[in-house]
Amino acid sequence: MMSSDFSTTTHAKWILAGEHAVLRDHPALVFPLHSKTLTLHYSKSDEGLRTEFSGLYGEEIHLLFCGVLEQALEVINRSISEVQGKFIVENHIPLGAGMGVSAALSVAIVRWFIWQGWLQDDQLQTFAQHLENIFHSESSGVDIAGVLAEQGLLFYRNGPQKLLQPKWKPLLYLCHSNQIGLTSHCVKKVKELWQRDASLAKLIDDEMESSVLSAANALQSDRDIGLPELAAAINKARVCFTQWGLAGGKVEQMINHLLSAGALAAKPTGSGDGGYILSLWSHEPNKDLPFEMIQV
Repeated sequence: MMSSDFSTTTHAKWILAGEHAVLRDHPALVFPLHSKTLTLHYSKSDEGLRTEFSGLYGEEIHLLFCGVLEQALEVINRSISEVQGKFIVENHIPLGAGMGVSAALSVAIVRWFIWQGWLQDDQLQTFAQHLENIFHSESSGVDIAGVLAEQGLLFYRNGPQKLLQPKWKPLLYLCHSNQIGLTSHCVKKVKELWQRDASLAKLIDDEMESSVLSAANALQSDRDIGLPELAAAINKARVCFTQWGLAGGKVEQMINHLLSAGALAAKPTGSGDGGYILSLWSHEPNKDLPFEMIQV
């Protein structure tokens, strides 16, 4: 007999390289970020639908959750009026920061659908990606893969995913740019470049793929060889963001600050134009900024 209570916790993700180009079948390197989570609780009752939200961006998450839940129900020919009980969402994933909060929310909702018996286990990833299209118009699936992953992935949109087994642990940190980035806006800017200058846009995509493959090779090499190769790969990815017009304003200021403070490399992680900056160091940095150390 199915319990009347359900609970699931999802986590954030971060991308080392491959953003945007992954939509056009280039690879990306994505990693789970277990320190930032979203938890969905549900208790069945006959008192109608109730919701409660806590943690970061409660009001915004409320709007996202209700909108996606209703549209997800429509896809499987069900109505929001059929749902009875109380949902509690506790979110600790920043919004508009490239951490995959929409993917985490989508995965949590699909897990609840599976618990209800409305979907099968093997539909989790594809249906969650379908829900994420509600947020981003066109989802590559990389954020969903990162939210579901327990270790790093060399991700291909239309191909097999390869688990990454690093031989060493680089000193990688995240630091917020103090600027919000909207994924849909960033995707639109890249598409506009393709319309204006397809040859340049293709060159940028190819450079981003090169940075992904170099970074993957660097992590699977010895540290002495891997560290300078990883730094070069991250900096190459940053140039791609600059050429797309997604590394200006406070993002550019933060990157310059990190590089002047001794970082070997720095780039936006996620869609760009805001959110978190990824930086690589040869030594532990002076933590005058709210750094978070991350692992590959």
